Amino acid sequence: MRLFSIVLVILSLTSCHVHKKSQINAQDSTVTPPIQKTETSSKDNTSKEEEPISHFSIENATNPLRLDFQTAEMTGEMVLENTTDRYNFAFNIRIHKDSIIWMQLKKFGLEGARILINKDSMYVIDRIHRSYMKKSWQEIQTQMNAPVDFNILYELIAGNPYYMEMGKDSIRSTENMKIITNRKDSNRISIGINAVFEQMISYMIEDLSKNIYLKMDLADYKLLYDKKKFSYLRDLEIISNNVKLLYINLSFNEVKRNTKFKFPFEIPVGYKPMAP
Repeated sequence: MRLFSIVLVILSLTSCHVHKKSQINAQDSTVTPPIQKTETSSKDNTSKEEEPISHFSIENATNPLRLDFQTAEMTGEMVLENTTDRYNFAFNIRIHKDSIIWMQLKKFGLEGARILINKDSMYVIDRIHRSYMKKSWQEIQTQMNAPVDFNILYELIAGNPYYMEMGKDSIRSTENMKIITNRKDSNRISIGINAVFEQMISYMIEDLSKNIYLKMDLADYKLLYDKKKFSYLRDLEIISNNVKLLYINLSFNEVKRNTKFKFPFEIPVGYKPMAP
């Protein structure tokens, strides 16, 4: 599997027809053209009946969980498994609020791929195959048959909850947990919040009509700024018809917030366009 294919698979994780509830104010930026599960107490065996709630209530419940970055640099290790192969990468991710996501994937200290993503397009340099790619979000959405966009990917990396506009919302509470459900048509989002520590520990997107879902478990929360904590360990699974299509483990080593850095990206002379 080419590295570009891996990138597209990662992007497809957020492809269950989800639109982000809130948007971040745009900023100008220019670039030259790529688990451990948290268990609840055994005493937590009773729950309140599921109750309808408003978007306003969801915002009140999830806003304290949100992390805000003007810029951030994240390094760590990634394990990726599909139905046939397993890959290990070291990653460096840099983000600029509402404008740029830059990624570098390394193997044995050597760069395998560099990715630059902005509000309009995604660019990929594949060092192994000496090739490059540029696709607009419209092309990616058509290829993935889903409304994947920059904002969804940004929130996935940041570990922030998001949900669909104009959905039917409800909440179910137990002694230690709050489960927020957001449903629109055949799509459903479930957000699991540890009510004791006020941390999002699970996030699931389902397309009920296709029997496919993405589940993300978040753990190893550490203080990042003020009283805000960042999840340094995440497991992501995408499952279709009870078959695990993809598993990704992200283990973050270091997160630097609001620091200055560059987004180097230049296609070398002699690299050829990737085959469609």
